[in-house]
Amino acid sequence: MDPRTDLARHYQQMLGSTQVQCSFLPTGRMPLVITPLDSTLRDDRAAFASWYERHRSVFDTLLLEFGSLLFRGFALRDTADFQRIAQCYPEHAFGYIGGATPRKNIEGKVYESTRMPPSLKIGLHQEKAYMANYPLKLAFFCRQPSPQGGETVLCDMRAVTRRLPVSLLERFSEARIRYVRNFRAPTTPQNEPRNSLMREYHRPWDEVFLTQDPLQVEQLCRDNQLEYTWLEDGSITVSHTGAAVLAHPVTGEAIWFNQMSTQHNNARSLGKLGYEYIRRAFEDKPARPYEVQLGDGTPIATRELEPVYDALEAHEVAFAWSRGDLLLIDNIAVAHGRNPFTGTRDVQVALFD
Repeated sequence: MDPRTDLARHYQQMLGSTQVQCSFLPTGRMPLVITPLDSTLRDDRAAFASWYERHRSVFDTLLLEFGSLLFRGFALRDTADFQRIAQCYPEHAFGYIGGATPRKNIEGKVYESTRMPPSLKIGLHQEKAYMANYPLKLAFFCRQPSPQGGETVLCDMRAVTRRLPVSLLERFSEARIRYVRNFRAPTTPQNEPRNSLMREYHRPWDEVFLTQDPLQVEQLCRDNQLEYTWLEDGSITVSHTGAAVLAHPVTGEAIWFNQMSTQHNNARSLGKLGYEYIRRAFEDKPARPYEVQLGDGTPIATRELEPVYDALEAHEVAFAWSRGDLLLIDNIAVAHGRNPFTGTRDVQVALFD
């Protein structure tokens, strides 16, 4: 028998063997699925929230072991229920200021997951790994699953780290990673991108920093340890240099933690059509929306990242959402992404420190 199954049963006893069951989806490796046996936890929202809060320390231990936890079938119906669970955790102090993809705050600690077009796959990433400050945990709530596609994709970054060549880990650990991002001038009828992908991919700085005051933007850059340069076209370029490998704050494990694979300009990251479109769209522009370099500004060749893409693909798993699902992720140990979808999809997120 898989030793992880025995371990899951051990923790099931700690949570109350007559109240919940711990198991795995057919994908096997992750997430650990927790489902209610007690009808009170299925039907009573206040009872579930109270039970969750009482057992949070157990969930923290489970998260360290399994990387991601899926609570399925509990009394979670709407954003207010999700917000009640989010109150169990300290909110990520820096919110989503300076974030890479577009999203809006819904209520309290809860954000929409992203507004990237549904036709695109969002590559595996650890949230805000390109910033000096990043959340330690993420929680997702499925208010409405899409009728087709839209699975959340997960990846065990401990396994990815073990798979990567030692020479690659050493090279990038020593060199560090420099993220360079450009945000266009605030939108006007004259400069609004006609392409819907470009509107979201190359975001305006007033949307990124939630202000139209350039002085406040500069202060937010300093607060978030971002270097910045204003360009003549009214855009701003920001940069941050961070680690490629991070020591897990609790276990001390060395884990691959960066966003080279998503922010590097290449066909494997953007897709062949997307890469060609972006290349043509920005060949005469002063800056691209995203670039990633070594810490000293040296370009990174696509071939250097091939082992990273191979490792991510080897350990990628996907699961379909059910209405009311709650997914908890260790943001250091597990990367996440999203498959393309059609129809309406409402998956919300909260960031925790």
